[in-house]
Amino acid sequence: MPAKKRHATLRKDKRWQCKVAGKTFIDKVKDEAIRKADEYDAMLKLRLASATKPKTVRIYAAEWLSTHRSGVIDKTYNDYSRQLDKLISVCGDKFLSDISPDDAAAVWKQFTGLSSSTIKRANQLYRGMFDSAVENDYCRKNPFRSSAVKLPQGSAGSHRALTLEEIKLIRNTQHRMRPAVMTMLYAGLRKGEALALTSDDIDLKARVIHVSKAVRYDSNQPILTDPKTAAGIRDVPILSDLLPVLRKVTGLLAPSASGKLMSDTAFSRAWDSYLLALSRAAGHPVSIRPHDLRHTYCTILCDAGVPIKQAMEWLGHADEKMILKIYDHNSTARRAASTVALEAHLHPKRKNRVSKQVSPQPTKAKASA
Repeated sequence: MPAKKRHATLRKDKRWQCKVAGKTFIDKVKDEAIRKADEYDAMLKLRLASATKPKTVRIYAAEWLSTHRSGVIDKTYNDYSRQLDKLISVCGDKFLSDISPDDAAAVWKQFTGLSSSTIKRANQLYRGMFDSAVENDYCRKNPFRSSAVKLPQGSAGSHRALTLEEIKLIRNTQHRMRPAVMTMLYAGLRKGEALALTSDDIDLKARVIHVSKAVRYDSNQPILTDPKTAAGIRDVPILSDLLPVLRKVTGLLAPSASGKLMSDTAFSRAWDSYLLALSRAAGHPVSIRPHDLRHTYCTILCDAGVPIKQAMEWLGHADEKMILKIYDHNSTARRAASTVALEAHLHPKRKNRVSKQVSPQPTKAKASA
């Protein structure tokens, strides 16, 4: 079958242009523009033919990840690994040169419902990896840069504040993870901070938790390090709901089966076991993520009228925008209180009657304290 003849288009400046593999060739003579494009295309094919043995996505992804191991923190490296696993699950055994925009679209289907930030990071990763593959002549085009591939619409934020029912369920369900969960819920500790906490960091007399370290992971193994930021070194008050739980803690707040720091895998299994216990107690599936507890703590602080500067200190944040944009969720109690305040402002004489109609039940409000 004869090769398809290449075409050239006439520009406004009366010169001819011909495009191939993203490169444009221009000449006053139409045939010359086409000839230059043909020569470039032939050169690309020759380079591909003489290149190293074609590689599959699985093999190249492992090599690319190993090359980029240095210079990134463990959290970023682990994030790369998870994103590449999604890529490999769809087209891992295909050659890089065979990956099409349709394959890229199939990869993105796995990201439906995930946060926009997760999708953005994955897009940067996939584009970077295939850009590298193009530069090394393993493929001619980057399928993740195709205009035909549309990224899924990500949610603004994937974490949330818990409901009053979920908080009650946590308070009443016994499990070995309960001390850590209660501490994340009523002291706002991050997962890594809670896993690093020991009884030595808990001052029951002063009713204060001293947060000064955290756990991070390197190839599944726990490493004790400093908190996420300098502001993460802080003292957090022990609320009355948390006090009886912390009185029983000896050693690590959430130890592994051997009494040591939990590995990443051990934590995942323990968390799944905890969710199963909550689901059995509730009589229906319960889905809670560790960071949801920290979001809930911030919402409780805001509902209680705690000044934002104080909330920043207890949460270990140096920037109030993080609290206002990410952690602060408008709650039922706050909406009700705001409605009461607005009605009272508009109709001062009807203040007491409106308060009784709109205010949440005292018993429910107490449950979220």
